[in-house]
Amino acid sequence: MDMTAIGKLSHASLLRPCLGETVSGDAVVVRALDDGLFVAIVDVLGHGPEAHELTHIIDAFLERHATLDVAALMPRLHKHLQGTRGAAVGLCAVNAEKGRIDYVGIGNTSIRCIGESETRLVSKDGIVGQNMRTPLHQSLKLQSGDLILLYTDGVSDRFSSVDYPSVRSHSPELVVRAILDRFGKSHDDSACIAIRYGE
Repeated sequence: MDMTAIGKLSHASLLRPCLGETVSGDAVVVRALDDGLFVAIVDVLGHGPEAHELTHIIDAFLERHATLDVAALMPRLHKHLQGTRGAAVGLCAVNAEKGRIDYVGIGNTSIRCIGESETRLVSKDGIVGQNMRTPLHQSLKLQSGDLILLYTDGVSDRFSSVDYPSVRSHSPELVVRAILDRFGKSHDDSACIAIRYGE
């Protein structure tokens, strides 16, 4: 479990390998920038040690090149991963001063913002490092108290705040634990990041 508070943002993340594995092919990257946070959620194709090895390559690249300009970063990551098994990747920039998130996603990664209403942003089909079209750049304005969730397809996407009504009041560390416990799939690696804005 990783949990940190930075200015108007608090966040936590949690990974769990699929049943029978000791390491995960999912990964999270969270890096503080001058204006907020750079966040990535990664799901390497497959499971086990080989998938886990590729997460280290992705982690290292994203740590070096973290930026609020996620739309420009995704094609660079795609080029870096060519010749590998590839991954589904969601890149998110959280601008704390402007109260905005910017997102690009390729493959089966999910992002939603839960506040007075619930908003989902879209990841385009494809595999980073193999076949990728131009990413769809999306932005969303944040309100104080909003919760941003990013997760891999090891978490069932069918849950809503109705299934987990305390999601709006729980801390990010409680949220990621609850989501993996309640909605995580035992037969797949799973990862979740929760970011609370403005409280």
